[in-house]
Amino acid sequence: MIQLSKDNVAEYVKSRLPFFNLDGDVTVSAIGEGSVEEDGDGFINFVYRVSDGKYHLIVKQSTVDSRLGIGHVLDINRFKLEYESMQIRKAIVPDLLPDLYDCDDENRIFITEDVSRLRISRFQLLKGVTYPLLGDQIARYMAGNNFYTSEYYLDGKEFRDLSVHFMNPTMRDIMDVGMFLNQVVPEDTVGRPLDPDFITFSKQICADPKVLLSRQKLRHLYMTKGECLIHGDLHTSNIFASQTEAKVIDMEYTFCGPFSYDMGYFLANFIAQYAAATFRPFVSEVARKEFKAYCLSMIKETYTKFCDYFCQYWNEDAKPEYQNIPGLQEDFRLTTLREFIGFAASAMLGRICGVIPYPDFDAIEDKVQQHNAKCLAIIMNRQMLVKWESYDTIDEIIHDMLLVEDIYCRNIKDLDL
Repeated sequence: MIQLSKDNVAEYVKSRLPFFNLDGDVTVSAIGEGSVEEDGDGFINFVYRVSDGKYHLIVKQSTVDSRLGIGHVLDINRFKLEYESMQIRKAIVPDLLPDLYDCDDENRIFITEDVSRLRISRFQLLKGVTYPLLGDQIARYMAGNNFYTSEYYLDGKEFRDLSVHFMNPTMRDIMDVGMFLNQVVPEDTVGRPLDPDFITFSKQICADPKVLLSRQKLRHLYMTKGECLIHGDLHTSNIFASQTEAKVIDMEYTFCGPFSYDMGYFLANFIAQYAAATFRPFVSEVARKEFKAYCLSMIKETYTKFCDYFCQYWNEDAKPEYQNIPGLQEDFRLTTLREFIGFAASAMLGRICGVIPYPDFDAIEDKVQQHNAKCLAIIMNRQMLVKWESYDTIDEIIHDMLLVEDIYCRNIKDLDL
């Protein structure tokens, strides 16, 4: 079996893709050599960018160990599930995925289009860049993939076979720990440790009995509710975007999970961006206000359009037994609303309180303001976690975000922080 390196990856690509021109303007780089803005903030895979001047490619190989040694023994066959899930999604929403070229089972490698002509959306958002089409694009991506891989559409046996094929237990367990479990007392043997530099504040929230209860209820949904094929790691570092295009990448965490999960994970980034924007520098207060309004509009638009697209596909293509059932689509909208906000809050809480870097907050150089942004986000998370089962509209969630922000900012002003 070949072990890819910068020295041999171009020759390897030529052996798999005859159209690749070794006599062209060949360039090779490894993900991780460039800046985080160029290469993202992933920790697991060995990935290479290879170009002959005409074709720009990503070459990704699965290994047992992660690139940055995150401490998990990885499933070496995750490359296969990722590529197969991309094939499924490419058939459903072709404009929102990179082009796919090759999958090499023997060497555990696949090759796709390099979409870095676009930009990783997370790091552009941190510069105040907004994407007017992104809410609609990601809503359509999620709704199409969720509906057409669900039992609303698929034959019962097809759906069960899909669920079994994409079990993906190893990668699923990694996300389980990161999403729902933190070590909050010395006796804890599971979960990620809390950041020692932030533990005084974060421990109070993570150990709150109401928060613990909600996170375990949400974890149970995540572990048992297999409604559709989900991305599993749909955050803004895995979305390349421009003002007109978007491409979703990095699907190795894929498995059958809740309809609401990807939305929660995705919109957690916009809740985080909102909290961070309250305290990070902007060129003007007008720019700050406009960016924060954009974050709130993304939360509302993505949820609303996801439900609208999903119900459109439902009306067009659902099996007869799911058609014209009074109240069923309304129940879907409400369940999705409540679950997505629970998943978003739990994901944010684990990431902010843990030791893994969180670029949305780490980009704030002033440590006092960074601390304030994290505290604000965590209090928002707590509010959402204790109320996630009682929300009835998306406007109620936005109202709570604004209320928590107002109370927090008035309090720190009184303390002259």
